[in-house]
Amino acid sequence: MAVAGSSNSYEGVHVLCSTPRLTDVPTRIGLVAGEGKFPIVIAQAAQSEGVAVHTFGVAGLAHESLRRYSKHFHMLRLTELSRLIELCHEYQLKHVIMAGRVPHSVLLKQISFDRRVVRILGGLSNKKADSLLKAAVEELDKEGIEVLDSTMFIKSCMPEPGLLTPRVPPTAEILKDMNFGRPIAKEIGRLDIGQTIVVKNQVVVAVEALEGTDGLIKRANPLAGEGTVFVKVSKPRQDMRFDVPVIGLTTIRNLASARAAGLCITARESLFFDRQEAIELAEQNRICIISCEDGVPLTMESLQAAAVAR
Repeated sequence: MAVAGSSNSYEGVHVLCSTPRLTDVPTRIGLVAGEGKFPIVIAQAAQSEGVAVHTFGVAGLAHESLRRYSKHFHMLRLTELSRLIELCHEYQLKHVIMAGRVPHSVLLKQISFDRRVVRILGGLSNKKADSLLKAAVEELDKEGIEVLDSTMFIKSCMPEPGLLTPRVPPTAEILKDMNFGRPIAKEIGRLDIGQTIVVKNQVVVAVEALEGTDGLIKRANPLAGEGTVFVKVSKPRQDMRFDVPVIGLTTIRNLASARAAGLCITARESLFFDRQEAIELAEQNRICIISCEDGVPLTMESLQAAAVAR
């Protein structure tokens, strides 16, 4: 994924002249890294674009392997926002990307002595994930630090609409469950409760909350057994700077262990890592995966049309 062609540059930004995928790209970024593969993929992709990555890992969550892709690497407690801002100024960073899961429970368990964080938390009407993240983004913006679209370097990891498991097409019942679950999952997302629900025979089995998608899979299996359908959606008016839906090999392994029947994700607004290996595993376990477009009912005809469009 190296940069092709020539580039002009001015203070802090590359202007790529010959590649349509990226236009204005910072020459250096701060990466606020939570857990999982997402931050590692971002760091690798940014580095391949010639972007210097300064990583600020959330202590206890970020993977140590990020060091090899980072010009500077710091582990910070989740509530050390003032220290993060100081380091951004020290390294002259005007842009940051936030990537990787930070379990909501981590914040609930931490006691902060950062006056800035105490002030921000005191001004919030609730402690929902969106409220907390937006408040952090606004605070960084006040300091002249822009939070970028977290997917800007890895758009290729976001599936287009269609059937992602061609060897395992959906049954009529799976499509019913997916169409039943999608508007409910969107509403759960709008309320900032979670992004995933579990459905079986047009009944909601479980709703994601603090435990995350993988925890939800494990919780739902004893409740409904095999044959469940998981619907993981982007939120209405999804803010691509944070909390983007992510699935990967671990998700599919857990679905296989639960003997799930299907997974539905939102096209162009969900990240799918290790896609080839994950799809092979899904097909081996007869799990149907569909990437769907908002507002378009899932039918065999719509899936066939999406296949033709590809």
